Amino acid sequence: MRSFILFLSTFLFSVLNLHAQTSILGNWEGAINIQGQQLKVIFNIEGESNNLTGTIDIPQQGAMGLKLTQAEQRADSVFLTFFTGQGNGKFEGTFQADSLIRGTYSQGAASFPFEIQKQHKIEAKDQKTGLGKDLIITADNNTIGGTLVTPDNSKPSPLVILISGSGAQDRDSNIFGFKVFAELSEQLKKEGISSFRFDDRQVGQSSGAFAEATLQMLSEDVGAIIDHLLTLENHQFQKIILLGHSQGGVVAGKLAAQNEKIDKLILMASTGVPLKDVLRFQVKEAFGSGIYPEAQVEKEINLRESLMEAIRHNGHIETTKENYASHYKKMLNTLSVSQRANLGNIDSLAQEQASQLEQAYSSPQMQSLLFYDPKIDLEQLEIPVLVLFGGKDTQVTETLNRQPIKRALERSESRYEIELFSNANHLFQKANTGQVIEYQTLEKKFISGFTDTLSTWILEN
Repeated sequence: MRSFILFLSTFLFSVLNLHAQTSILGNWEGAINIQGQQLKVIFNIEGESNNLTGTIDIPQQGAMGLKLTQAEQRADSVFLTFFTGQGNGKFEGTFQADSLIRGTYSQGAASFPFEIQKQHKIEAKDQKTGLGKDLIITADNNTIGGTLVTPDNSKPSPLVILISGSGAQDRDSNIFGFKVFAELSEQLKKEGISSFRFDDRQVGQSSGAFAEATLQMLSEDVGAIIDHLLTLENHQFQKIILLGHSQGGVVAGKLAAQNEKIDKLILMASTGVPLKDVLRFQVKEAFGSGIYPEAQVEKEINLRESLMEAIRHNGHIETTKENYASHYKKMLNTLSVSQRANLGNIDSLAQEQASQLEQAYSSPQMQSLLFYDPKIDLEQLEIPVLVLFGGKDTQVTETLNRQPIKRALERSESRYEIELFSNANHLFQKANTGQVIEYQTLEKKFISGFTDTLSTWILEN
């Protein structure tokens, strides 16, 4: 899972040394690396050279299809801007290749590395066949768009409901070109296993506001999906299995503890501690070692959590923000003169950081997850559970989450298995470092043995 970071409002691309054969037209996907955390951004640029238009998506923050207010390509540069009413942003980069732009994104006084890659369209001959039947399901006055994939034969089969991780994801769970759930559905189908994957709220064919959806609401969406699929004619499902990836595992565990229709649970790189504990780990890792004194980093994290509590109880929020901003300012002032020179006005930067944290922690979804302990649900289970970890996962680590999940399942009446893929990242690709920044450079497939482990467990348990 990703920690929440600065919300983007205005982008300015200034792309230098533009070769004649390069073009900004098309779909571009990448991320901003902000203190070790990745904010995914997708651009779609179309039109003629003298009349460009486009949109930008920020899936993790539920911002989809925002219109660009400027899209202009000149002889040696490209400018793309959009405005949401909060702050300014700027990207300066160069074409590293026809399909790669790399540079530095800056917002206010802060700046961060940024990289986007052009996404090439898949020709019809390259597309997979048998991708399933698209459905629209009604749940709590919202629509849920998804795809049901079933084996070619008409025999009853297990059904796996795929639940995505943090951020608003499409039904394929397309992360830097690796369509995690689309690929998984296809592999399960080959083993005689049905699956259903769906667009999160506010994405694709699903309606509603994603950031406004609490954990309970997300679990109710999945419950509505199950009820609908069980009424379908010409489809018989032997077992109902929930597979939750990352934060989706918290949703899956909550529903599995409440709904007797669920027969099995799969936790794919999921958490065994509250989100605030995951964020504590991620922030500490993001600050790294040697940049700030350890005591200062610890206090910064404690003040973040004080702000979470203040928002939770709706009390002393402004005072808590000021305390955080004051400490953050002290941290920045410990940097060297040259480092501080690149930050601009430190007072403004500290205040902006505090305001951004308040905004991030105030959303209904974040509030429902920050203090929620997933172990409570796991302790109530009476169904088989498969737990999967990647040894190189830097987002939801085995070190932080394995033992809490194991202890909870030992207290339950569940039969469970825990599998570790030592060289896998958070998406269960074969990884080098496991860092998010390398996702888009890896092969778009699962590490060897991953889908076999899933299929065997589903069919044998």
